[in-house]
Amino acid sequence: MREVLYEESANPSNLKIQKIIYIVYSIFLWALIISSLFVFFVEFFITGFDLLLLFLVPPAILFWFIRSKIYYCVDLIFVSGSTRVIKVVNYKKRKKIIIFDSKEVLQVGKITSASFEKVWNTPNIKKVYATPNKYLEQGYYVYLNQNGQPYVVILECKEDYLLHLVSFTGKQVVEKDYK
Repeated sequence: MREVLYEESANPSNLKIQKIIYIVYSIFLWALIISSLFVFFVEFFITGFDLLLLFLVPPAILFWFIRSKIYYCVDLIFVSGSTRVIKVVNYKKRKKIIIFDSKEVLQVGKITSASFEKVWNTPNIKKVYATPNKYLEQGYYVYLNQNGQPYVVILECKEDYLLHLVSFTGKQVVEKDYK
């Protein structure tokens, strides 16, 4: 069997704006953490700051979670029949989105096709966005069944990935109206 290694990274379309928002959220986060620590230490000497601490900690936690949802890219790694989709936050932290094998793939195609609409509207299907851009005009989908659970993975990739995937799964997985 042949060995294949294919890597690709999908960047957000508005990368500069997302980076600016990430930096602003980071500044607010650290300002809230520092002010919360200040209020916590002042509280030992003067009571009555409990309410102020209550107003500082929840926004800090909120900024922490929103920050990781904004500035990220998605890496697509294909290694001899296995695909790993990984979210890279701030180009530092990596988080697994989904890992699937080529044996689990049922259908591959473009998101602009009619067969995608049928797959998308399948009941009890889990939708996985393997792209930092939620509203794609051009893109591909992979419909798979993993441990009895159907998934549709929205990909922002080149056709080279699909060629490697189809070479390991067989031509029967390509949608009929794919051109």
